[in-house]
Amino acid sequence: MRALLCLGKLIKLELASGKKASVKNRWLAWDGRNLHICTVKGTTRASLPSAVTAKHRKFHGQAPKGQPFVGDCPTPVGRCTQVGLVKALVYTVPRKINSPEKNPYQWHHAFGDTGHEGGAYPEKVMPALMKDQKGNLFFKRRPGNIYKVDQWIRG
Repeated sequence: MRALLCLGKLIKLELASGKKASVKNRWLAWDGRNLHICTVKGTTRASLPSAVTAKHRKFHGQAPKGQPFVGDCPTPVGRCTQVGLVKALVYTVPRKINSPEKNPYQWHHAFGDTGHEGGAYPEKVMPALMKDQKGNLFFKRRPGNIYKVDQWIRG
């Protein structure tokens, strides 16, 4: 098991094709480099690794608050197929995550938006949404994806 920083509950994934991806009971997490789609199982008294805490402190100006979450972040099973390109994602920070400055808003992040400008962005900055044979969803970086979660989910 590896430690992930939980960003919040995933509400929807906006695909470039206009298709919808089911994200019911899925959460958005980050391992210090990549985004993950996971299922939260509860909390733990264990502490986060110092590298994850340092990246949180760099982005938010403070250490994470509250107990870390335990989740299932599956590894791909069998062949993965591309569902589409992720244009944007929407998540909420539930009240059980002690982050009053982020609760209860919906956070909408478009891949390619480096200055909260909105608008259309080239597909090359959009990660691929992959689905394995069990139906698990994964983000896959593609050539041109340079998103950095610790600065902003940006392309």
